[in-house]
Amino acid sequence: MYEPRIIAFLCSWCSYTGADTAGIARIKSPANIRAVRVPCSGRVSPELVMRAFDQGADGVLVLGCHIGECHYDTGNHRAAKRLPILKSLLTFVGLEQERLRLDWVSASEGERFSRIAGEFTESVRALGPVHWRVNPDGNHMPDLELSAISELIPYPETDFTTKSAAIREKARELLSSGQVSCVIGYELSRRGRTRPVFIYAPEDAVRLVWNQDCTNNLTTYLPYKLRPSKGKEISKPVAVVVKPCDSKAINVMVAENQYRRDQVYALGVACEGIRNPDGNLQTRCITCQEAVPIVCDTLISGATSSFIPRLSSYAREEITELQDAPPAERMEFWLAQFDRCIRCYACRQACPMCKCPECLYERDESTFIGLGIRLNEKRTFHLGRAYHLAGRCVGCNECERACPMNIPIGLLNQKLAEEIEAAFDRRAGLTVAPSPIVTVLSGEYKEN
Repeated sequence: MYEPRIIAFLCSWCSYTGADTAGIARIKSPANIRAVRVPCSGRVSPELVMRAFDQGADGVLVLGCHIGECHYDTGNHRAAKRLPILKSLLTFVGLEQERLRLDWVSASEGERFSRIAGEFTESVRALGPVHWRVNPDGNHMPDLELSAISELIPYPETDFTTKSAAIREKARELLSSGQVSCVIGYELSRRGRTRPVFIYAPEDAVRLVWNQDCTNNLTTYLPYKLRPSKGKEISKPVAVVVKPCDSKAINVMVAENQYRRDQVYALGVACEGIRNPDGNLQTRCITCQEAVPIVCDTLISGATSSFIPRLSSYAREEITELQDAPPAERMEFWLAQFDRCIRCYACRQACPMCKCPECLYERDESTFIGLGIRLNEKRTFHLGRAYHLAGRCVGCNECERACPMNIPIGLLNQKLAEEIEAAFDRRAGLTVAPSPIVTVLSGEYKEN
């Protein structure tokens, strides 16, 4: 008879003691449980959960103190917010949702511990062995092929002369008056390609342009330009040209104390959308909900675009198609996508939110995660990165555009953005507020 292997992360102060209480009272619990004692349920990171599945666990059970009884006051609030989001992510990529459970057990509830452990073991046993750990040399050919987006809108002929002139004039004014130390914008290279540029002198403002190919999210450079060197404070703000989707990143970074709002001068551009290399409007622009930047000190052009369609959220059809597929097909689809990853970190470099001084997935000492290019490690990197962006991703989709292997990373980010909005009624970047999964629970929360 098949017996599942279950890892249980138990809070040292309540649920672990509750398990001990069950033993003292001679209340039977399944022998499948392998307990891992942790200081608090809030310390159970997504990396630990994914590592447990990587090491062969068929199910992961996380038990903590009841809300309001945490030894660390609000540690279990973090677990109550982020583990359901992690569960949604793992389910989306093919893991059955019954294999991960979060619940609460106090030190005196030995009978409750035994009941939860028994129910969870039976549900995992009914699912059979997990197929999360995969052979990296295997050939992954997904049966599921996502249908292409039906809406392809050719980019219309547009005259950007007025906007380019307005950006140059404002940049020249800001630099001449000494109001800013630098203007981050776009220029044309000698080959005619649009690329980021840093302007420091008023006479160089003539290099600035605005056109249909200004795709880079320039807020990515702000933390580096505003980082003090050798203990010196930044004396002047930095100006940056931002599209509506880019501008939301400023709110997120200000909320995370990467810099102050008064250190940034936002040159907002009312956006007509950005063009793909094939000549069509980018998908994120087809589904864009903001035509004017939310964060803006000076608005260039002053008028909203008249032709940006207001369709559903990004890649809604693809997400629905994946959700409707069986777990095995979803897992095989994502394995085939992650298998193409070459760990070049282009997605991380292009993302304005990936600004950790040292990435968790590049640390030499993080042997429990792995730095190689095996399939399991590549999957952990992409899922971990998507989870770290939950409640923070502003939807600029630069990570997917920068990926040389065309991995649909944006689907993961959009799925979590939808989960965050459904659970907390919050969209990243609309206000200066931290991600809701790191804040204290509101009074509406109800325990199971």
